[in-house]
Amino acid sequence: MKRKIIRHESLGGRYRSMDFEWPDDGAKPGQFVMVRISDSTDPLLRRPMSIANLEDGLMSIIYNVAGRGTSLMAEKRAGEAVDVLGPFGTSFDPPKNASHLLCVMGGVGAAPFLFLKKRNKDRKMVGFYGAANKDGLGISIPMDEMHFATEDGSVEKRGLVTDVLLEHPAMKNRDAHIMACGPKGMLRAVDEICVKHKISGELSLEERMGCGFGVCLGCAVETDAGNKRACVDGPVFKAGTIRWRT
Repeated sequence: MKRKIIRHESLGGRYRSMDFEWPDDGAKPGQFVMVRISDSTDPLLRRPMSIANLEDGLMSIIYNVAGRGTSLMAEKRAGEAVDVLGPFGTSFDPPKNASHLLCVMGGVGAAPFLFLKKRNKDRKMVGFYGAANKDGLGISIPMDEMHFATEDGSVEKRGLVTDVLLEHPAMKNRDAHIMACGPKGMLRAVDEICVKHKISGELSLEERMGCGFGVCLGCAVETDAGNKRACVDGPVFKAGTIRWRT
């Protein structure tokens, strides 16, 4: 469905934010939309984009300009239309009795946590944001507490974001809850942390998708319950249920 672009701007570095008209308020944090890059058949497939916010009739997405498709998308201007389908998929569902909500994000995987915090303003949330360097930390997240890690040491701690997570005092509480979105290596590490420390968690997988609604079977994820589709059964999966491929 065609939606009018209201605002489309750079967030600095390789990230861009797009706001477009969206009259329905039914989307939930963790869900995604499928965006058609151009009006032609090249590129053919839509791109899955996490919902970064939804309020006052506007939906926001944040994306990384990383290839030909997103470079074409970056050329769109306010006032033009963008073809969007959705929302699709499962959402984050943090327990109401969790003592701490720990949000682990890598790169553009920070986007859904903007929406999550907007919908959970009264709950304290701690963010852990990691990237290769400072250019990968271009998304501003209004968490109650934020910690950063870069592989080159350009921002705060040098190393992996999971190292910062493990050092946080909240990790001593078994009733904490971890939510993560980002690169697969980071998600696997967070999954292992949840299992080892017996802490509940949710992982939002960034998978390539052809359709977004379960028909093409192009986003299969191996789990303890068999193969699941990231677009329908996910993208948010419970920690400890995914069978990671070595």
